[in-house]
Amino acid sequence: MRSRLFSSLLFLLLLAALPAAPADAALAKRGGEVSTADACNPHPDKDDIVLPMPGGLSMAFRLVAVPSKGLLWDMSARPGRDDAANSDRAFYDRRYRAFLSAPFSRADLPAQWRAQAPAGDYFFYLAAKYEVSRLQWQSIMGNGTGEPVADAARPVTDISWYEAVEFTRRYTEWLLQNAADALPHYAGDSRNVGFVRLPTETEWEYAARGGQTAGPEQLMEKDFFALPAGAPLADYAVYRPEGAARIAEDCARIGSRKANPLGLYDTAGNAAEMALDMFRFSVGGRLHGSAGGFVRKGGSFLSGEAEIMPGRREESAFFLADGPAHARDLGFRPVISGINTPGGDRPSALQQAWNAAGQSNPLARDASRNPLEELDRLLAAAPDDNSRKNLLTLREAIKENNILQEQQQQLEMQSTLRTAVYMLETIRNYASRRNSLQSQYDSMKRDSRTAKGETLAALRRIMKTAEQGLEQFQTGIDRSLSFYRTRVEEAARLDKNDFERALASLLKDYAGEDLFNENMRRNAELLRRHVQSARAGRLPADKAMLQEILQARTGK
Repeated sequence: MRSRLFSSLLFLLLLAALPAAPADAALAKRGGEVSTADACNPHPDKDDIVLPMPGGLSMAFRLVAVPSKGLLWDMSARPGRDDAANSDRAFYDRRYRAFLSAPFSRADLPAQWRAQAPAGDYFFYLAAKYEVSRLQWQSIMGNGTGEPVADAARPVTDISWYEAVEFTRRYTEWLLQNAADALPHYAGDSRNVGFVRLPTETEWEYAARGGQTAGPEQLMEKDFFALPAGAPLADYAVYRPEGAARIAEDCARIGSRKANPLGLYDTAGNAAEMALDMFRFSVGGRLHGSAGGFVRKGGSFLSGEAEIMPGRREESAFFLADGPAHARDLGFRPVISGINTPGGDRPSALQQAWNAAGQSNPLARDASRNPLEELDRLLAAAPDDNSRKNLLTLREAIKENNILQEQQQQLEMQSTLRTAVYMLETIRNYASRRNSLQSQYDSMKRDSRTAKGETLAALRRIMKTAEQGLEQFQTGIDRSLSFYRTRVEEAARLDKNDFERALASLLKDYAGEDLFNENMRRNAELLRRHVQSARAGRLPADKAMLQEILQARTGK
């Protein structure tokens, strides 16, 4: 026993004498060693934001950009998923209305990060590129022991929510003490900085669906981020295929599958991930009032295909009968965020934004008669404090109502334009299917001239069905065209500057170089021309408009 103790002490002394940089020496995996790159950033990219960790390790983050039109503006979101096949889970997964913003402006980001920031009106947070690995966990939570780490490149699991929160606290403190410049600092504020924490459910799901790289359809309607044509889901997720036995006994190494469009790995499957939020049921498009356990997202290597969708919501307990709850397939990925009310110029900017909010009185027909301005005049002449208090209460109520109206107006404007752009594709799809069926019908009609007996009877039956199909396709074209014209006329009634800003914002969603995005950009330009024609009273007749729509697909 004494000999073994002496040997262990000698090993620890020798280990402690080694320099901090070669952390590889402390890595051990069944079957051989792995490198620190395997356990920290197996797929380095020029757009990575890499923060240091103890022992010469690192953690890679990706910049997540949230559209913003101002400090008090937030983006509408619909976390969850609508799965008619699993109606028994409706109160778990049903999409609900939420909103998302971020704490950092472009000016708050370190200079070297700004090259990764997309152009446009955005605020930012950062999401870890991978699930926290066992080696990274050891570097923060191992109290400097430097002990070998088994399966170092796999996600850390079997930890409680409280331990994950403790990791984010310790890592933030280490960064502040050893690499303070690695964190975002608010412009003009020497006191407040960014910090590491668990993501909210909305932050996690926005990033998992592709963040700023995903269009509104992927964010608001689809169940998964856009996969390349023909790409199997198994290329992007470690999970249990439907009808198959479990293919893994443990999580795979971080980054073992392909990344999502934002450059994040393992947001589907591998290890399920913890959110900061308490779990609430989704009822009637909103979250229920009862806060339970914490939210678990993304599914794991034990999950079936339906369970790894970004919108899937699960509840995990903070405690079980034997203590803090943990699971062998549950890990986490942190984000870097900050406070909403830093110092510097932000307080005055927030005050200005609030003062300007709701001032436009969006539903007033006579812009010169703004009730808020009239109330301000009454306030100035208020005879006593009680009258002033009542007028202030009324003013705030009107202002908040105006803000809601402005937000609704913005959402309706964006919805109008997006619907019109998609409707152009619908019209072309109907026309393409009608033309294909018409070609088959014409061929059958020619064949019927020489057919006899049962063959002729069969042809006539098929032709009858085809005639019904042609009629349905034509009805679809006519209705879709009428719907599109209505949207064009609605857009023509918008303020010109508002229309152009909304269209420019929409075009950001179709920046890709693939055929779909090219067609959507062409659709947006055609919509602009039709809106301009409608304003001038020269909107083409249905036949001419249909011809323009069908020609625009090919760029003629």
